[in-house]
Amino acid sequence: MPPSLKPRDEPAPQAVDTEIVRAAIHPAIGIARMGNSEEFFVGPEVVRPHPAPPGSSRDATGALKRQAARFRLYGYNAAGQVVRELTPDSADIQWKVHVANSKARWFQWQMALDIPEAANLQIPLRNASVQGEARDQLVVDGGERSIRGVRSTGREYRFEGHFQGTPVYLGELRTDARGRLLFLGGLGHSASPTGTPIFRPEDGNSFINADGWFDDASDGPVSAEVSIAGHPIPVEPAWVVTAPPNYAPDVVTVRTLYDLLFDLYVRSGWLPFPEQVSFQREVHPILRSMSNLQWVNQGFATQFGKGGPHDFEDPELLRRLSWLPLDGGADVFAELRLQVLHAFRDPAGTDSSQRPWPWLYGDAMDVPPANTPRQNASLSATQYRILQDWAAGHFTPDWDPSQEPARELEHVPLAGQPALLDRAALHFCLADAFHPGCEVTWPLRHLSLFSSPFRIRHRPPGVPAPTYEGFLTQALALSEDGPVHAQGPGDLTRWMGLPWQADTAYCRSGYSTTTYSDDPYLPTFWPARVPNQVLTAEAYAVVTDQRRSHQERVSAFTQRSNWVRALKGTVAEQMEQMVATFGQMGVVELRPGLPGDVDFPAVMGVEAKEWTEAPAAPLAPTTARTARQGLHEQNVRKAGWGSPEEAERAPLPVRHRR
Repeated sequence: MPPSLKPRDEPAPQAVDTEIVRAAIHPAIGIARMGNSEEFFVGPEVVRPHPAPPGSSRDATGALKRQAARFRLYGYNAAGQVVRELTPDSADIQWKVHVANSKARWFQWQMALDIPEAANLQIPLRNASVQGEARDQLVVDGGERSIRGVRSTGREYRFEGHFQGTPVYLGELRTDARGRLLFLGGLGHSASPTGTPIFRPEDGNSFINADGWFDDASDGPVSAEVSIAGHPIPVEPAWVVTAPPNYAPDVVTVRTLYDLLFDLYVRSGWLPFPEQVSFQREVHPILRSMSNLQWVNQGFATQFGKGGPHDFEDPELLRRLSWLPLDGGADVFAELRLQVLHAFRDPAGTDSSQRPWPWLYGDAMDVPPANTPRQNASLSATQYRILQDWAAGHFTPDWDPSQEPARELEHVPLAGQPALLDRAALHFCLADAFHPGCEVTWPLRHLSLFSSPFRIRHRPPGVPAPTYEGFLTQALALSEDGPVHAQGPGDLTRWMGLPWQADTAYCRSGYSTTTYSDDPYLPTFWPARVPNQVLTAEAYAVVTDQRRSHQERVSAFTQRSNWVRALKGTVAEQMEQMVATFGQMGVVELRPGLPGDVDFPAVMGVEAKEWTEAPAAPLAPTTARTARQGLHEQNVRKAGWGSPEEAERAPLPVRHRR
């Protein structure tokens, strides 16, 4: 099996036979991200890259840079071993890419159609009043573009289509100094050429289903024609997805898109479960992700952040969690491991409460909470099995905090580079909640979508895309003739919110704001990509100013600000503000903390914003409210809403006609 199919972190064999018989593009699924700047940076190619320098996410004007997806070609011998990376120095290479956006012609988003709660749903078309051949004008098709050579750039490599006659730019191709492919996505532009509303309060299902609107997300196949010494060789193609910006680029969620797909392949027999669970490689990343979320959600900061009861970055706690007796002595930390395991939600269980970790909403989230285990998220079955082995003492106690991860792909042996590229691209994507999600959504968890691990099954050229009319049901979506099989341009992103800014503006935390006992910070949707509460630059300045009192600094560190605090007004007004100002929203950057300080971490995630903050509106006079009403109003504002009235008007993430 080629290195891209190897289990995580298993060393790949070095090639002895150097005759290249085929090639493959890596990453198998590349992720580009929008930004309102013409400038860009290359997306992560390892799972622990160097943190980006503060300010590097924006250009000189303050605009948000795009994230480019970079693709590389690797040559393999007959045994499936990597021989070398292929570049124009060693092969003739012509890259081909075709992307499209078909959101407006697809069905509305209401719920993941592969869960029991969706069994009776009938999902209508977006823009249902547009009928017949006119529906073709709802698709923004960038067409196929080809590129070759090194440092190639130009207008001929741009993806430009039309939405009902309005020109729409979806991105462009370039090549770098080694001839590797660079795909740049859209500029985050969303609009309604006819001025239709972005949200209609009288229709709850108009939330992220705005008729008459387009955005510039896209996806599609990436392929290449390759010949070596005049002899063509077959190439395994890839896929590219243009997703919304990543507003917390160094934060990794608990169950990544890579974790979801690895679990899919393990359960399907495509990939093996690790022969021996490693604390360093398999267990610690799960635990660390809980503490990693402290920079984007106050609830996670309180429990898993610096000084919290479960600070999984605390050296002493990690020493105990990773310890095993090597001489047959007593396993003194077995109960501690077991309690940590049982704090996580069992993915095979039926608990619908929000108490078990990871405190993230699930695919069937509803308000008030639904009595379903899918109200809240869980680890994947494979992640949970890893923790079960660990809790039982069946793991390698190989924790080494001094071990430095590979920070750049060039520091990784050639044989391991393809698999790492496949992993890194998905490591910074979300699997929870698929409601619908940030980058892609629920069809990705179906094996029928893939030709091999991590490779999307391509619809053959010339084969027309299946068309569906009327309503989309679970039975149709999951049928042999349904849409969860071979894919074409625009097929992955069509399921996502339209426009994407409406979803980003309103998928927040602490939704149960109508009672007085709710946690205003938990559960939460997508904090690793769309923060909830953040440490502001102003608070960071106080924390790191050692001339100030200890109490003042601790208070500044523990009190976080709402990431969406710049959005004001009605639901539709806030969504439209997000459309106009998404490039100004804060980006959480890693900055130096206070090494060796017992109260503050050595590295801190700090919000860098591009707007002037208005003072918060004062609470109504105390005499006009009961104590319980006052507490409720405070909790509502902590959760990110301007007032209880605004919270009540907010679109619920789900509201279905069943």
